Amino acid sequence: MNPAFAESPPGPAGYFSEDFGGYRLEGRVLRGREEDSAAAGPVFAIHGARSDYTRLNPLLFWLQGQGVGSLSFNLSGHGPSSPVPLHATSLARNLQEAERFHAASALPPPVVLGQSLGGALALKLAERHEASVRKLILICPAVYPEAAHARPFGPEFTAAISRPFGFLDSTSLRFLERYAGELLLVMGAYDGLRAADHGQPAGRSAGTVVLAGAPRSSVIPREVVDAIEGAMAPSRLRKILLPGCDHAVSRWLREDAARVDALGREVLDFLA
Repeated sequence: MNPAFAESPPGPAGYFSEDFGGYRLEGRVLRGREEDSAAAGPVFAIHGARSDYTRLNPLLFWLQGQGVGSLSFNLSGHGPSSPVPLHATSLARNLQEAERFHAASALPPPVVLGQSLGGALALKLAERHEASVRKLILICPAVYPEAAHARPFGPEFTAAISRPFGFLDSTSLRFLERYAGELLLVMGAYDGLRAADHGQPAGRSAGTVVLAGAPRSSVIPREVVDAIEGAMAPSRLRKILLPGCDHAVSRWLREDAARVDALGREVLDFLA
């Protein structure tokens, strides 16, 4: 494997791969404290687009240092070592891959984390395993129209997700309305902007905008954030807004260890 970030975890790690008929994908288990595994983990972590599982290292390494383990893995089409080109896979295939790694766990993981595109997959996975997923952590999460899941990544997928308010037909929003677990929503302060405030059609991504003298990536439509928050009972929802951060949360965390510590403590408190 040629990972996006080659760095050693702070504790024991195990690596394995799953066969998908013509290609293999790697998974990694960061071991936590055994006595804490039922209460606080392991965290089943799903990375975002055009990256691999090492993109989540800052937060997952911090959690391991606190005794919380995790299982993360690569998705086809994304990251420098993908054995499948982006145009030859889809969100539906990525969900199948996530399901395979989920099945590899000795016990159903009680916590599912997803970042960006991985947030959309985390929601689908939690919907399928509603009885066992007690807590969801969504970091700048995407929610996609149902039709987008089967489209190959590239122009067809982009066209499907670019329709204003197309995400409102997602079964993930209906799932959140009945979900009995807890949700931690983590957003960069410059992500989830209202596109209409920046010259774009409402119900779509605002894209890259210049704010506070710098370009900011606002991939997630404000209306997606509103829909997620509106679907959850306030008593089951926590929200963290990361100051000075846009959609690139992992990059923002890597710039300052104090940021990792602050977010990690919030996540640890949520898992308690």
